[in-house]
Amino acid sequence: MKAILKYGIIALTILFLFQACSKEYSYETGKGYSGVAIGTLQDSTGNCQNVFVNGTYVVDSVLTDSNYIVVTVNIISPGKYYIYTDTANGFWFADSSIVLSTGTQNIKLKGYGKPILPVDANFVITFGSSACQFTIPYNTAVIGNYFPTTAGSYWTYNDSQLNDTITTHALSVLANVTNTGQTYAVFVDRLGDTSLYRRSGNTYYTYGSIYPDPSVQPVEYAFLKAGVPAGTSWDSPIVSVVVSNQNVKVKYHFTLLGSGLTASYNGNNFTNVIKVQLDIQALVPPAINYATAQTSYFYYAEGIGLIAIEVPGSTTVMPYNSTLQQWHVN
Repeated sequence: MKAILKYGIIALTILFLFQACSKEYSYETGKGYSGVAIGTLQDSTGNCQNVFVNGTYVVDSVLTDSNYIVVTVNIISPGKYYIYTDTANGFWFADSSIVLSTGTQNIKLKGYGKPILPVDANFVITFGSSACQFTIPYNTAVIGNYFPTTAGSYWTYNDSQLNDTITTHALSVLANVTNTGQTYAVFVDRLGDTSLYRRSGNTYYTYGSIYPDPSVQPVEYAFLKAGVPAGTSWDSPIVSVVVSNQNVKVKYHFTLLGSGLTASYNGNNFTNVIKVQLDIQALVPPAINYATAQTSYFYYAEGIGLIAIEVPGSTTVMPYNSTLQQWHVN
């Protein structure tokens, strides 16, 4: 996924030519506030913010500590809070505690109950007077591993920009990220670039910057969803940056184009391949719709991981390809 930042974002850089900035928030809990926290599940534009789902949800399987959601809230006034969902398909989520600071916060809600039927569960989450909807797809089983992260594994790619090979290693250390409350496998390549990854059920996440500027706060986003129908789309969190005194929003838009595909690179034949399209999108005032600045294609093979990246050329960006030459998965 580092290639997303190193190559795909070039189109945005050329298009907007801006220096990004962001406000950093912290989440603290403790005692000392007897009042009720005031806040909202919506952002400043009135849109519901991201809900991250962790765990696998199977009929008659009681939810455990690995079944939870993380909601993004905007705290206006600190104090005690109670955030909860309704009950859908036999299970629900809730959390109560105290927040001591204002601003954007990520709050984890524990799951309770167990799925009754093999169907998707549609929830309404409530905080104060605000409410938002989200869906948890039903997973009958966790399918094959399309992005292994086992320590000691490595992948060597032919890189068209470097005109050389580059190898990525999965390290034996793990990274705990306070912002998400998650633990990630750490990857590093010979250029010294590091990446963080984790898997939850059939969804694969990374934690990093949407825009390559040290002032932009990293976020977690799903880069691959296995076991979903072709045409399924999802978005990363939105990053707000300032361009010529205008607020510009940037996000990654993913679409799964196909599963069970075959592919061949560098004399290697791959089966059970998933193809994902990544559109780097931006909303630039006075426009009201996101525009795509660059499109890339990612290919993942079962039991192997990322096997290729293809970035078509444009008037501002040279074409780019990274294809798997050799690998070892522990």
